Amino acid sequence: MKLRSGASRIVEGLQRGGVRCVFGLPGTQTIELFEALRQSNLRTVIATNELSAAFMAGGWARVTGQPGVLVTISGPGFTWALTGIAEARLDSVPLVHIVGSPPPDPIPHRFRQQELPQAEIARPLYKSVIDAEGLSDLADPIQEALDCARSGDPGPVLVQISSMSLQLQRTLPELEQRSEPRHEHSPAFAAACARVARSRRPIFFVGRGTIHHAPLLRQLIERVNAPVITTPSARGVISEDHPLNLGFRPFAGRLAEVNKLLDSADVILAIGCKLSHSDTDAFELRLPADRLIHFDAGPEVIEANYPTSIGVVADSGTVLRELLRSCTGQSDWTATELEDWRRRLGPQGSDTVEPTIAGTPARTADGFFKALRSVLPDNAILVLDSGLHQVLARRYYRAHAPHGLLMPTDLQSMGFAIPTAIGARLALPHRPVVALLGDGGFAMTGLELLSAVRENISLVVIIFVDGAFGQIRLQQLANYGMSHGVMLNNPDFRLLASSLGLRYESVGSEDDIGEVMRSAINDPGITVAAVSVNDAFQMRRVAATAIARGVARRTAGPRILGFLRRLFRRS
Repeated sequence: MKLRSGASRIVEGLQRGGVRCVFGLPGTQTIELFEALRQSNLRTVIATNELSAAFMAGGWARVTGQPGVLVTISGPGFTWALTGIAEARLDSVPLVHIVGSPPPDPIPHRFRQQELPQAEIARPLYKSVIDAEGLSDLADPIQEALDCARSGDPGPVLVQISSMSLQLQRTLPELEQRSEPRHEHSPAFAAACARVARSRRPIFFVGRGTIHHAPLLRQLIERVNAPVITTPSARGVISEDHPLNLGFRPFAGRLAEVNKLLDSADVILAIGCKLSHSDTDAFELRLPADRLIHFDAGPEVIEANYPTSIGVVADSGTVLRELLRSCTGQSDWTATELEDWRRRLGPQGSDTVEPTIAGTPARTADGFFKALRSVLPDNAILVLDSGLHQVLARRYYRAHAPHGLLMPTDLQSMGFAIPTAIGARLALPHRPVVALLGDGGFAMTGLELLSAVRENISLVVIIFVDGAFGQIRLQQLANYGMSHGVMLNNPDFRLLASSLGLRYESVGSEDDIGEVMRSAINDPGITVAAVSVNDAFQMRRVAATAIARGVARRTAGPRILGFLRRLFRRS
């Protein structure tokens, strides 16, 4: 038995739960906790703001599979972190958010400083809200939060605790190691595995839940000789140059073709995916109920959007191990047939308007990402922000390893890329990490590179510089022929990089992105590469067409336009 403060007991609970790193910002309500962190062997990473700290913790969690830990004060610290929390909630990323709260008020007062109805605000965004105030052993709510964050459908958990409880000292025993609970298989689990084993034309549709079981998944699909399609957040779980990975990417089109493929299967096995908007190309994928078997760790996920023939609540690792045991024969898929489907489903150029991108002679998006892929190691992690660059990267870039492509999917937060890349690099220092973002996203969290310098990590940051919120501008031009509210005033990126102690490269029309990236990947430290992005001729034509369409609407009036529409429909 030993006298321990509440803050030191929280740190002990984190350590017992396998936590190695904590992200956040200190404040008056959490100085006791940061003192306990100082005395521990946990790494403490300080961000410039709580939004970035939440993204960093999320980046750590995405690549490790273990909860990222975030520490903030209440009030502004809590609210600034909420977008990062929402991103984790929608993307099924495990986080534990420890938030300081004002001490209990012996005489109830209104309008207390930094006091908000945090629990009420938090409940829609967190899996669980744990009030640790008044508990005798603060290691218990920490363990509860860690377990909740990673169990079922992973997500963020909030733990509220006041500075008074952090200071309070109690005599407590040493923490013991916890044993992992055993899980029994249900009859539905056995029935699903048996049906897959009998299948002659199975298709695996796998999500982020499988990303930490990539060797098992590869062993299984190769044994069965069955094709696999991945959700956006699982890209790279099977290398996209593997002959059994059919390479379907929603932003590359080919939705009609993938639906034909799914129609030809006798079993569609969805593992570790929520079948969300992003997973299913805005719910346009056809997943017939009589052939869909859905395994997921979250019971609320099963049949949320697609009815199933069999739905089973189970961890992806358990599912893959059992399928490896029960599936002993090969499917009827032939190599020729699978290669034909790879050709039909893969990107074959885009009929949508794209900008010109410097760094290759042709200055096309396809050429840029092929050049980038050719120089990055297979195990490189490319982290995307939200915007036009993400659309283009998802269309043309191939991921060759698990976590090879990280991005915001179901919330699509701008400002995501740089802090998430920092969290990923801290977690996996042996893998090269590249953040790719637009100049709009850089304006939101670009100064987080100060944190990267302080943590002494190597990182490559590629900024697509077009002076605008490019994706929104393109939509405005296509609809109205004019843009509004989307133009940016960029800083001098060279001077900014110099002031932060970073290497800087400017990639113009005569430069080679391959040479720039080889140097950046091989040299220690941080490199910022600004890539010039400009309007293609087709973009000007789209804008002119939209203007002409608007003039026609105003000139002809609704009656004539209605008549013409009816006439064209009849013809």
